[in-house]
Amino acid sequence: MIKLVGSFLSSQNKFRAVFYSVIIGNILIWSFLFSLPDGNLHLKIYDVGQGDAIFLRTPGGYKVLIDGGPNNTILDYLGEELPFYSKKIDLLILTHPQSDHLTGLVEVVKRYQIDNLWISGTSNKTRLFSEWQELLQKRNIPTTVVKQRDLMVFPDKTQISVMWPKSALLVSDINAYSVVVLVSYGNFDALLTGDADKQVQPYTSDSGHVEVFKVPHHGSKNSVDLNYLQTISPDVSVISVGSKNSYGHPSPGVVNLLENLGSKVYRTDKNGTTEIVSDGKSWYTKTN
Repeated sequence: MIKLVGSFLSSQNKFRAVFYSVIIGNILIWSFLFSLPDGNLHLKIYDVGQGDAIFLRTPGGYKVLIDGGPNNTILDYLGEELPFYSKKIDLLILTHPQSDHLTGLVEVVKRYQIDNLWISGTSNKTRLFSEWQELLQKRNIPTTVVKQRDLMVFPDKTQISVMWPKSALLVSDINAYSVVVLVSYGNFDALLTGDADKQVQPYTSDSGHVEVFKVPHHGSKNSVDLNYLQTISPDVSVISVGSKNSYGHPSPGVVNLLENLGSKVYRTDKNGTTEIVSDGKSWYTKTN
């Protein structure tokens, strides 16, 4: 009888092992399948509070992160975006080294493989920035101080063009020297601006219509120039902003200005993370 019981328990253990192996195997397979590129460009302006963090997945599956927000919320978002076996970010852009854009990137750089890093070349004397610089040296990340007309083209033909800053430091305001990039795929264009406000607009002399405009500096009262807005005439404008922030962002005047120009305005404090999906011909927006 003892042998029979032992044999029965052994069979049960084998069955459990096989059962759990099948379950884990299915999870791994589905995780892999869901992480495969779907042939569309996905642009997500994350709800990280009073700060900026933007994730781009190109149609070919290349991954770009622009800024990291004011805390480590970005790690949760990246954990959802990237499968557990993928720790690579093809391009990381720090628009400018202020805490509401930089803080989350410290842990990102510690945990992920960064193939390329773009920065503006500005600096400050904060403890956070010193930690950031030490970390970059330790990790030996390929870093480029970018300027207007610098360009990265991925094999799937997604282009990231630097619209600002110019090669020379023209302003003393660290916000105004933010890296501004234009993401282009087919007929779709998204202008991502950091905190570069109206004092440096237009960013280039050849600006034209864009489908998506990430409003600079959380929609502050000085974030946009009317003439420039009329030139780019964005279909959608996204404001990354924290709920009940102490700065009064976004400015009601800026929101009204955008809406009066016919732009659909999304705010992360009210709409949550805003995602734009494009196949290069058409596009749509969704929030959560």
